[in-house]
Amino acid sequence: MASFDRDTTVASGASGGGTRLLLSGASICVMAVSLLALPAHAQTAPGVAAAADAPASPGDGEEIVVTGLRAAATNARNIKKNAEVIVDSVTASDIGSLPDRSVSEALQRIPGVTLQRTNENRDPARLAAEGGGIFVRGLSWVRSELNGRDTFSASNGRSLSFEDISADLVAGVDVYKNPSADMIEGGVGGVVNLRTRKPLSERGQIIALSGDYNYGDLRGKGWFSGNALYSNKWDVSGGEFGILFSGSINNIGNRTDSIQLGRYEPLTPNATNATPNMVAGTTYYMPNSVGFRRIDWDQRRVALNGVVQVRPIPEMTFTFEGVYAKATPRDIENAVGSVTNPASMTNPNYKFDDRNVLVEGELTAEPLTFNTRYGKQDKVTQDYSINWSYDISDRFTISADVQRVHSTAKILSMTSFTQFGVKEGFYNGARPTISWETGGNSPSMTVTEAGAPLADKSNYWWAAAMDHIEDNEAGSWAQRADIDYRFDEGGFLKSLKAGVRFTQKNSITRQTGWNWALLSQQQWGGGPNAVFLDEQGNPPNGDLPNQVELFNYNNFFRGKIAVPTAGWFGTPDLVHNNVAAYDYLKSTLSAGWGWSPLTPASYETATGGADNVTGGITNQAEETKAAYALLRFGSPDSGERGTFDGNIGIRYVRTDNTATGTLIVNPVTNSLPACIAAHPGNPAACQPLAEAVAFTGGGGGIRLDDQSYKNKYENWLPTFNFRYFATDEVQLRFAIGQAMVRPNFAQMVPFNSLSFNFNSDGTPPAVAARTGTGGNPYLKPTIATQIDFSAEWYHGASNSLTIALFYKDIKDFVYAGVAQESFTNNGQTVTFDVTRNMNGPSGKVKGFELAAQQFADFLPGGWAGIGIQANYTFVDSTGGSNLAVNSLDPNQIVNADRPLPLEGMSKHSFNLAGMYEMFGISARLAYNWRSKYLLTTSAANLNAPVWFEDFGQLDGSLQYQFTKNLKAGIQITNLLNARTYLDVGGTDLHPRYSWTDTDRRIAFRANLLF
Repeated sequence: MASFDRDTTVASGASGGGTRLLLSGASICVMAVSLLALPAHAQTAPGVAAAADAPASPGDGEEIVVTGLRAAATNARNIKKNAEVIVDSVTASDIGSLPDRSVSEALQRIPGVTLQRTNENRDPARLAAEGGGIFVRGLSWVRSELNGRDTFSASNGRSLSFEDISADLVAGVDVYKNPSADMIEGGVGGVVNLRTRKPLSERGQIIALSGDYNYGDLRGKGWFSGNALYSNKWDVSGGEFGILFSGSINNIGNRTDSIQLGRYEPLTPNATNATPNMVAGTTYYMPNSVGFRRIDWDQRRVALNGVVQVRPIPEMTFTFEGVYAKATPRDIENAVGSVTNPASMTNPNYKFDDRNVLVEGELTAEPLTFNTRYGKQDKVTQDYSINWSYDISDRFTISADVQRVHSTAKILSMTSFTQFGVKEGFYNGARPTISWETGGNSPSMTVTEAGAPLADKSNYWWAAAMDHIEDNEAGSWAQRADIDYRFDEGGFLKSLKAGVRFTQKNSITRQTGWNWALLSQQQWGGGPNAVFLDEQGNPPNGDLPNQVELFNYNNFFRGKIAVPTAGWFGTPDLVHNNVAAYDYLKSTLSAGWGWSPLTPASYETATGGADNVTGGITNQAEETKAAYALLRFGSPDSGERGTFDGNIGIRYVRTDNTATGTLIVNPVTNSLPACIAAHPGNPAACQPLAEAVAFTGGGGGIRLDDQSYKNKYENWLPTFNFRYFATDEVQLRFAIGQAMVRPNFAQMVPFNSLSFNFNSDGTPPAVAARTGTGGNPYLKPTIATQIDFSAEWYHGASNSLTIALFYKDIKDFVYAGVAQESFTNNGQTVTFDVTRNMNGPSGKVKGFELAAQQFADFLPGGWAGIGIQANYTFVDSTGGSNLAVNSLDPNQIVNADRPLPLEGMSKHSFNLAGMYEMFGISARLAYNWRSKYLLTTSAANLNAPVWFEDFGQLDGSLQYQFTKNLKAGIQITNLLNARTYLDVGGTDLHPRYSWTDTDRRIAFRANLLF
């Protein structure tokens, strides 16, 4: 029987040999990204037998002592092996053995899990420093849990932003792919459970300290981080008392350098304007913008965890736990861009690829725009819980649990825009030229001056400013009670588990739109020219020198790509505070400019719009009531060759939603008397206009801020899990069940906007006479029927080979559609064609996973320290629909309805890791790769689909056990400097438009354990 000490795994049954094989000279395992990375068996995952109970492989009684990397891999394997449901895990040691700075980066090592590498899929210009959201088997509907309880972030209200959670905080992470009925509903893709440590599960006193210095080579800067943990337990009056306190301060930074084009527009030259390199009547594709950017990103994560456990008698345990996690990312961006005019881009020097896509071009720039953007986020999640468990007898256990979660997210985005060069006539028409070559993996872009120097401040002026603010919060109470009755040993029925759960959740969003407005002259001449021209007829610079800096893009793409140009940008100090920026700018610019900053008072007047569906203040509440029953069964001698076990259950859930939001009726712009005068003797022609005037109470606009909505639905979710032990080493699994995912709060935003559209003579048009847009507080959940089959071979002390097949039949996808809806006001009932998200399409997702883990116990001497892990996932889908994140944005609605694959779904992904652990050395190289996928159907500003090309990244670590208490080493992320490529366009044609380099991060670490 396998047994576990605090940081070692001792498994009997080594293959061959007659000596005790020591796989590491240390008595402690590799710690995680911090000292907190102690073994994952501190708490058993839901539906999982403790890894320590795993039967060891048969053998001759010798022992293999495994620590560090191998212990982590063995623990994860045994969790999967002993579970009654389909689950994959990564233990804390596994997380810490790689340079994964967040939970999301660690999760990508699990079969079927892929990582999105942008902060928001609609914002592909800004890649995430540590990875964004995760997908399980190609789906983003992933439920997050902390110790089997619901947890979430205010930034999205449903799930946790895993990239905000330090890996230092957890003991292990489990990914459930077909959950059982006793698990909380809400994950169609899967359920991700983060497990923390418990003092009564540890062996006495533990004091752990660790620190690291993390250096980004592109950024040319390093950051210090530190962690501490104390855990202890005591015997008190026949019982036990334990405490655990841990804290982590994690600092990290990153840089990205990008060259980016815009959306490709078609151009078909005729015989008159076709150049020698173009064929008249043939369609060519030209980018509608060109530019480049740099983003410097910094983040501090603070994680605190406190646990108090009291066991007054052996059968009863009280657990009090508090978790505090705060992430404060900051970023500063310097971007240069110029619009192009694809309709007139004919040049004999242009070069095209075999798809007629322009890959080498040149243009006389419209005024270059120099943007300085500052982003600030403060995100806090607090999770407090009390758990009571009592073994009334050998057969009967009861437990109760109360949890409080509160999360806040405050966000500021502030951008200043300066411009160089204006219309012909200004600065002698000396506009620069931009040339580029983007036909390969290493692009180039050059800005060439034409008389007016780019280094001269006086050639610039303040063009515009833009800000955006948010103040979101979400909170919940959850209470549950469970009973577990165990039947007589030796019978077919093993146990009956049942329970109830009640939750009360509230989400308040306070958000504005994106507040862009003029400061002075604009490139397209839309500024009030007469006001802003000086006595010489030139635009003013608005005291530009005092709040700008010359930004040089040093070490651009590590010096592998020449810097296109330098330029004068608004300073970071200017954009750090939007109100302070206004105070400065208003004193330097002439009267007539249009921008003023947003303040908290702006939430009251903001409304949902094409730039932000959740604009304004919305208050949504949700109550759930759930009950379940789960029956465990199996052969009397379950676990032996030819036996079986499993469980069958059902979960009932009722959901009640309430929301308060805004209804806006836009003014009627036509005159009823004018319509009647234009149609004498034909009152019917003006009747629709008369109804509109009556509906609005005279034709003016209406805003109603206290509109209430209620929604209720019930779901029955059956589950069945079956396991057959074909041999002592091979087991087969079958699972079928139903899962649900509720719509997120942004989709259910309680906002409606209604409009009347008439011809100039007051008569209604043939179509779109009465239209509306809005969120949908009446959405129902998306439901999936899931089938899984797996074959698993567990051999040796730590080895495994598994294959899993999965199939999901999903209905009630959320999509943007149009429906006729009636509204009543002032005694008039009018029917509108309203565009909003609604339930509708169905689809199927299917695929398989292969995974292998092998250690070289059969090799002699030091060769026995070699280990390999590998997994591959294939995912495919049919039907379904993509979501228009903002149902108020026509571009998103149109693009979401295009024949495109599901967002975020790579058909192929794999991981390959090689390990070595012996003589105190722990080393690992891990490569993660995923194939091309649709990132978004409608990227911001591009208003077109964007694709993420094939991407692979190699990470590594090397640590040495200097003493039994001290381990130190190096961890490297992105060893090969992988470059990111993005494409833009539909399924038939989506040329590459974006090239991005990011940091190689090198961390020097030291860990102490006493």
